[in-house]
Amino acid sequence: MMIFKRLLRPKWQDPNPDKRIAAIAELSESQSDYKQILHELAFNDGQMAVRQAALEKLNDFSLWWQASKKEASERLRAEAERRVVEMVTANQLTLSLKQQFIAECQRSSVLEHILRLEQDRSIRLALLQRLDRQDLYQQAVQDPSWELKTRLELLPRIEDEKTLQALQKQLEPALATAIDQLLTERREQQEKPIRLCKQASLILSKINALKDRSPADSQQRYGQYQQEWADLADALNELDEAAALFAKHQQLSQSVEHFFADSWQQQAQQRLAEEQQQQQQLQINGIRKAITALEIDVLQSLRQNLPQANVQQLDQFNGQYQALAAQLEQAEIPATERVRLQRALEQLGSQLADLPRVALRFSQAEQLLQQWQAEAMPDTLEDWQAASTSWQQYRQRWQQLVDDLSLPLPEDLKQQQQTLQQQWQSIANGFEQQLTQALRQCRGKLHEFARLHQAGKFKSLFGLFKGIEASYQLLLPEQQQQLQSRFEQAREQLAQLADLQAFIAGPRREALVQQMQQLAAEPMFDANERAALVKKARADWLSLGKTDSEQQASWQQAFDEACEAAYAPCREFFAAQQAEREQHASAKQALLTQTTAELAASESDPFALLRQLQRQWQAIGPVPKAQLASLQQGYRELCQQLRQQGRAQQADCAERKQQLIQQAQAATEQQEPGQAAVMLKQYQQAWKQIPYAGKGVDDELWRQFRAICDAFFAKLKASRQQQEQQRQQQQQVLQQQLADCDQALAQSDQPQQLSSLQTQLKALDLSGFDSLQRSRQQLLDKLEQKQHQQHQAQALQAYQQLFEALRNGTDFDSLPAVWRDAMQQQPDPLSRSELTLVLELMITGEASDASASAQQISTLKLQLLAEKHNKASSFSKETMLARWLSHGPLAANELPLLERLERVLSL
Repeated sequence: MMIFKRLLRPKWQDPNPDKRIAAIAELSESQSDYKQILHELAFNDGQMAVRQAALEKLNDFSLWWQASKKEASERLRAEAERRVVEMVTANQLTLSLKQQFIAECQRSSVLEHILRLEQDRSIRLALLQRLDRQDLYQQAVQDPSWELKTRLELLPRIEDEKTLQALQKQLEPALATAIDQLLTERREQQEKPIRLCKQASLILSKINALKDRSPADSQQRYGQYQQEWADLADALNELDEAAALFAKHQQLSQSVEHFFADSWQQQAQQRLAEEQQQQQQLQINGIRKAITALEIDVLQSLRQNLPQANVQQLDQFNGQYQALAAQLEQAEIPATERVRLQRALEQLGSQLADLPRVALRFSQAEQLLQQWQAEAMPDTLEDWQAASTSWQQYRQRWQQLVDDLSLPLPEDLKQQQQTLQQQWQSIANGFEQQLTQALRQCRGKLHEFARLHQAGKFKSLFGLFKGIEASYQLLLPEQQQQLQSRFEQAREQLAQLADLQAFIAGPRREALVQQMQQLAAEPMFDANERAALVKKARADWLSLGKTDSEQQASWQQAFDEACEAAYAPCREFFAAQQAEREQHASAKQALLTQTTAELAASESDPFALLRQLQRQWQAIGPVPKAQLASLQQGYRELCQQLRQQGRAQQADCAERKQQLIQQAQAATEQQEPGQAAVMLKQYQQAWKQIPYAGKGVDDELWRQFRAICDAFFAKLKASRQQQEQQRQQQQQVLQQQLADCDQALAQSDQPQQLSSLQTQLKALDLSGFDSLQRSRQQLLDKLEQKQHQQHQAQALQAYQQLFEALRNGTDFDSLPAVWRDAMQQQPDPLSRSELTLVLELMITGEASDASASAQQISTLKLQLLAEKHNKASSFSKETMLARWLSHGPLAANELPLLERLERVLSL
């Protein structure tokens, strides 16, 4: 019966876990019965491998989720957790299921793992809110993959102020600004109760102070303070001290109102009196404005309707005048003001009575202005003499009209008269200034003539008298009369000098002719000297003056011929000199052209080109006078252009070097020291490539740049020396720790001690210490060797226990569970003898049984190879031993097999 029960039992209920796993592969999860069986195996089977196979067959998120929470095996629980995370992050679930899982999941490690892998923004945000951890909020804010809007929303969730301040320095401007606002809001929120208490206390203090100071405007201030308190009342309700503050406010308010009751009543009466005075002043101002308006209306009417309309509107103006008089009579105003207004009203009445005559005078004034405007403006002194009389007459007639008026002239007539007066006055000033200046100049010339004549400087008197005579003719007759005697005296003195000049000049002219004839006969040695002599002789000839005699004409011709003959040799010399100067001009022009081309075509130093141009320009000789100005202009412009470009280049170099200084400063402040050192070296090389930045500027920039570099590298050197010292100290500590571990390894025999020592060795941070890493590896090798030896000893001891139990056939319960389970399994298809032979071949490579033929061994190997390919079986020593034990306790005839097995496993 037991045999049939075993034969008809389903495979998924087989005692062998491998068979149950194989049966799971044959079950279909789509059928409800099989699905229930798989569910049963997934959560109730005793073997972890079977439960995992069932879960993988079902591959349902809810089952993996349940297994991650309830599975007893840590390994399978970790796998279930991995599958849950994978299915959540792979978008294999609906959004609602994801949100349900996030809401119900209690394992923060799972949620955090999903957060790292999830891409959906809403899910990631839900995970952050579910975890609610400050470090995750901080990471999300720093993660650029999150949207800026979300990162801004997460900022308020970071509670630590120092963390926010650190993030403000690292994040982009938008987030930094938001952090600054958030910190400001939090500080304001923290300070709000204190600020409100201070404001409330200040208002109460000001209310209370009213009694001590008793200011004149106490009632206005009291109302202002009450309004300030009302504005603050809503905010004060949120404070714990609100009740006490409101009670104190009520008490102070009642006290102040009682204290100022009498004075405030007096102030009210005083304000009433002031209001009455204001009403009286308004009446006074109204009447005064009405009188002024009526005066303006009268003037406008006179100006617009001359003269008939004034009579027609007189009745209207008189009516307005009577109304003003009645209004003044009824007005309740002080007596002094009433008298002033009555006087103004009486004056207005007199003006109204005089309106016809005033209108006529206005008309006459307008006609006078028209006649004045028709007068032509004088252009010359003669015209001005005729027009000045008319101008004075117009001015007198205008003043008579103005003096005869009882009303002021209209503004447009005043403006016209002022404009005409200014125009004529400007012309008069100009002509009078010209006449005064001409008189002054002529008087000065006559004075200079007398001074030169007295000093005996007769030569310049002839030309000076020509100027005197021209100025004298420009003067007016009355001005000429002032200077007539001095002018006639100068004329007589000049006539006497002319006679004297004619008497003296004859012998000197003859001598100059002979001198030039003698110079022409002499050979020329110095052309410049001869030219100077000829020039001086001509100047002396001209200084002798001119006469109208025939002798003068013959002397002039002889002198001209002698000068020409004396100067003839100079012409050839100056012609050759002119040709040489032409060549110099061409050379200088070519130099300018060449330098301009070099400046445009090359990137050479403009100041070097300037120095080269100056040297070559000075080496070239003089140029023709006609071309000197243009060449010098071109030379100066080119020099100026070179200087400008040179200064611009130096300014650019200075700016580039200044940028290097700023970059170097920033690198030393912001970068890691090693990276900063590399950057500074790059900046130093870049500095060498930048040309000279100008005298003074370049040295100062280099001093700044060098100071930054020197300070940084000095600090870096000190830091590295300190790091090296710390490294040596750390190396000594680590060496001592390795020595202690080596000593402990020599003294340790227990597996727990060796495992703890191995953990301690691996935990040592030996980064950067290659020699210590090699020493640690040597210790780990020794430790593993010792562990291996202990393991072998333990294995041999276990084998000896197994062999004793098999040999005695008892005490199987004390064996390890794996061997007990193996002995309860189905007997292996291979016999115990064949399995013994297999173990011998696996471990020693040869069979100890002499009866085993080569064919038998080959057949056994083929059988095992086929089993490996078909069933993927494992052929380790432990696996083969379990198959050897599956045949159960030993029979008497199998003891030799045990001895063979003992020999093999003891190796």
